Formats: sequence, C-alpha cells, structure tokens
Amino acid sequence: MPFKLLIPVRISFVFLAVILLALPAFGQVGTCDETQAEAFLEAGNIRAPIYNNGALFWNRSNTLYEVPKGSGISAMFTSTFVLGGLINGSLRSASSTFGPYEFWPGPLDSEGNPPDDCSTYDEIWEIRSDDFALYDQQGIVSDNLLNWPWHLGAPVVDGDGNPNNYNLKDGDRPELLGDQLLWWIMNDRGSEHEWSKTQPIGLEVRASAFAFVHARSGGDITFYRYHLTNKNTAPLTDAYAGMFLDPDLGNAADDHMGSDSLLHLGYTYNGDPLDENGYEDTPPAIGYTFLLTPEAQRDSIDNDYDGQVDEPGETAGMHAAIPFEGGGGIQGDPGDGAEMYTFLQGLWQNGDPMTVGGNGAHYSNKPTRYAYSGDPITQPFWTERQPYSDSSLGANPPGDKRFLVTSGPFTLLPGESTEILLALVWARGSNYLDSVRKLKGIVGNMQATPSEYLVSGYRPELLTPPPSFEFPLGFDQNFPNPFTWSTTIRYSLPKPMQVRLAVYDLLGREIEVLAQGDHEAGTYSLEFDGSQLPPGIYYARIELDHYQFTRKLVRIP
Repeated sequence: MPFKLLIPVRISFVFLAVILLALPAFGQVGTCDETQAEAFLEAGNIRAPIYNNGALFWNRSNTLYEVPKGSGISAMFTSTFVLGGLINGSLRSASSTFGPYEFWPGPLDSEGNPPDDCSTYDEIWEIRSDDFALYDQQGIVSDNLLNWPWHLGAPVVDGDGNPNNYNLKDGDRPELLGDQLLWWIMNDRGSEHEWSKTQPIGLEVRASAFAFVHARSGGDITFYRYHLTNKNTAPLTDAYAGMFLDPDLGNAADDHMGSDSLLHLGYTYNGDPLDENGYEDTPPAIGYTFLLTPEAQRDSIDNDYDGQVDEPGETAGMHAAIPFEGGGGIQGDPGDGAEMYTFLQGLWQNGDPMTVGGNGAHYSNKPTRYAYSGDPITQPFWTERQPYSDSSLGANPPGDKRFLVTSGPFTLLPGESTEILLALVWARGSNYLDSVRKLKGIVGNMQATPSEYLVSGYRPELLTPPPSFEFPLGFDQNFPNPFTWSTTIRYSLPKPMQVRLAVYDLLGREIEVLAQGDHEAGTYSLEFDGSQLPPGIYYARIELDHYQFTRKLVRIP
C-alpha cells in the first residue's frame, strides 16, 4: 500500500527539514584508495600473504598459499571475508569474490566516519615469539614491540594494572597468539561499494592472522580472527558472515568439495588419486573450520546441537557450506551483494533451498545447507563421488571448485561487538582420500578443545621444539551422528598398543568405558548404546601411548 501524506506538502517538507537538521549525521562514505599493505604469514610450514582489505592470498595480480613452505606448490588461489545483513530492513553488504574489495584501512570514529586519509593506517603490524625472546633474554626492544598499535585497539596483555597504557618496562605485552601474529584494522565505509552495490554497514573490523612454528594436532594450520563492531546508529540484524574461497589444490581443475556440519567444516580434496601440479600421488585436503562464532539470534534452529533451541548463549556455528558452479543460473558465482546474501543464507541465487543429491539444485525434496555432507571415503549419504541414492547419475566430475562457508544469523546493536575465529587446515595422508580422513581427525580434535589454539607459542621455559607429531591411528567420526539410539565408533591401530576408549558428558563425567587394555594392530568397530541418555552432546575419547583424541557425539530425540 503506497504511503499517503496526511499533512499539506509544504508543511511536511519544512517539518522534514527540521527533523533532518536535528538528527546527527551518521558515517559519511570516504574516498580512500585501495590498500597497498602486504605482510606474509610464514611461521611453520606455510607461507601466505595477508592484505587489509578483506582479501587473503591474492592481490589481484599474484597468488600464494604455499604449503609445504619452499615447495613452490600453492593450495589456495584466494579467500575473502564477506558479510551481509539488514540495517532498518535495507540490505547492507561488505563483500566481494575477486575484487574490487569493500574494506579499507583504518578505524571508524564515534560518528561512524572513516579516516580522512586511510593511507595513514595502510599497514599490517607483526609480533613474533622472537620479539619476546629477544626482550626477555637480552632486553632488546624490537621495532615490532615498540610500534605495537595498542592505541588502535591491538590487543595487549596488561602487566601493570593500567589498561589504558602500553608500558613494556612494567610488564605490558602484545597479545601474541601462535608464534607469529599479524594484526590490522579496517572498515567498510572507506569508499563506495562497487562490487556489492549496497550502502556500507558501518562496520569496524580488528583482524588478525596467526600461526604456530610447530604443527598442531598433526596438520598445518593458519588462523583468522575477526573482531566486528557495529559503528552504525541502527542495529545490524539478520547478519551472516563467512569466507569465500577458491581453493586450487595444486592442479585447480581436479578438485571436489565436501562439508561436515558437526565439525563446522567446509573443505576441498582431490577428485582423483593423482594431482598433476605438484602434490602428485599424495594430494592433501584443505578446509575452513569455525572455532568461534557470534551468538545466534532466535532462528528456531539448534545451532550448537545440544538438544535445545534458541537458548541464551547459543552460538551460530557454521550455518552453511554452499558451492558455486560458475557461469550463469541459480548456482552461478554471485555478482553483487544481494546474490551474495542469498548464498550466505545457504540458498541459491533465486532463494531456492539447496537439496540433497546431484549438484544440490532441485534434485530431491530434502532441503539442506551443507553441500556434499557425506563421507567421501565410505560414501554413505551424499558426496561428489556418489550423488546420493541414484547411482545412475555417477560421480560429479572433478573441477575448479569455489564455495562459501558461513555463520549466522546474528544481530549487532549499535556499539556492540562480536568475534569470529576460523582455522584453515591443510592435511596430507597416504592418498587423496586418506587426506580427508586425516583432515577430519585434526578438525575433530580442534573442535573438542578450541581454547588450546588461543595461546602463545612462546614458551620461555622451553625453547626446544616439541617432538614431531603424527596421528598414530585412524579414529573416525562415529556413524551415524547425530544418532537416536546407538552409534558405531571405529578406530585403527598401526601396531600393538595400550588403548582406553570412553564416553563422557559435557561436564567431563565418564559415562561408559568401551575398550581398555592391550590391542593388536588392526581396525576395531564398537557400538555405543546411548538410548538411556538424555539428548545432547557427548564426547568419545581414546587414549594410547602419549596421544589422546576426542570426537563429538550428538544424541537427538
């Protein structure tokens, strides 16, 4: 129904002018140039460039996610942090695929305005374990320590009891996660949104990327942390954030995609046994997993799989993992903010739901938000190797895969902040499918103990590296999961070992010991009967030698 003026036009214009003059001006769009800053994340076995415009690994001319470091082989082409939501019912987006990008260097002021000159903040700051060791052992203050931008909000561990200063002499230190941390600050109001064709959100992002020198959990991992603050005067609602990724796993043209909602994981693996562009007969798998996500707004979904819906403190988790098929049509690459927003929700461009089977478009009447969520090794359910129940279709052909992993929906009130932490995990097994098994094992261990990765790699009391770590067994995710009555837990031992396998509840109370004692080499399958337990999350933990691994079990009514 069209809006009707209920007062004379001349009076209404005067009234409107008075109102507009009385309102504070919010957040002007700036005229910032594209960022020029670049820094390399290179602790451990990975070397990758970082930019302060929302993009990772590719600067629209060169690309690199080199792993193993020094090999000359790249596992990723590009990745971009994307976000969309509603301000007063109007779509706002800070998104892109291959540019132009929609974040610019610098903070937003209290009125939501970007800097007059963004180039002042066109920098990526760095801190390393070496900086701490040099200062602690020799008293030498490196440039990294001296120039840490605490005044812009770069995190500091307070050592002198005064949170409003940065005093190295009295114990203040940059908050170092991993052995190398890169930190930058950016906003989405620095210039016009040419790609999304929407108005800016009014978002300030304090971002960091970090890595450990020594491999954690048996994989090569880089971490990406985004601290989001709504500097708009209106709430941001129905918001979704995620990562667009174009993985080129050695040879870009022979990959498959998969996802695992319980591991909050979207990943790529080789679609055949041989990678012709560097990885040869042992192609790795690589994927993003969400370790921290915003608190979910009420959406009638059990986002954290604990048997409760919309409870206080429920986090959004991974909302969707959805591929792009390239070209046109409802599965084609998003070309603006509106199309990206539908993908962020786990929908095709026209708003249709993804469905289980085939390529996910109108194959069945079973809607899903998680593409190819079956196990490509054992092939139950739906994978690109076997498209669900109709064997006449055959496997999807390997190709150059692009997809999106997302979290939401969430709300940010004016001045409110939230955090997102993702890990990009690279894992290499004995062959292309064993790499998937290893990837899921690493991520499962991470999901069970995410706080173990929000720590400094610097240990002044232990300057020698830890022993090399390799998974000594196959400890598969239980199947089915979630389960209603019972579920099967399978593990494989490469040699005789002492084994203890038990199930615990969320409070760490032991529910049942499934196996204990000497085991010969081989594969074991055990059934866990959970029919007498209340619905919720449980953990299966296996212990042997100096190793311990955990898998999440989810019982539903």
